[in-house]
Amino acid sequence: MTLSPELQSSLESKIKQFEEERTMPLISNMELRGIEQGKKIGKEIGVLENSRDDIKTVLTVRFGQISSEIEEMIDKITNLALLKEILKSAVTANSLAEFKQSLAKIQ
Repeated sequence: MTLSPELQSSLESKIKQFEEERTMPLISNMELRGIEQGKKIGKEIGVLENSRDDIKTVLTVRFGQISSEIEEMIDKITNLALLKEILKSAVTANSLAEFKQSLAKIQ
């Protein structure tokens, strides 16, 4: 059976579209696990950075500009539970000096 040029072209186009839709990605299970692990680590880093930023924001609003020394101390902390305790201290401290003392005790 012979198709007209228009029908032949349409058939080839539909076959090509069908093949493109069925193409499987060439990503192994190991690569997929790596991607998921990367997303998880990225999320954890984001949560830590947000917690540090929250502490700095509270201190800046309450006491004005904070020293680079305090910022560096906060930036070195990688424990989320500890950052939450430090945030509480930032909210309740009566002065920046008091906060710095409590920060030294918490670490």
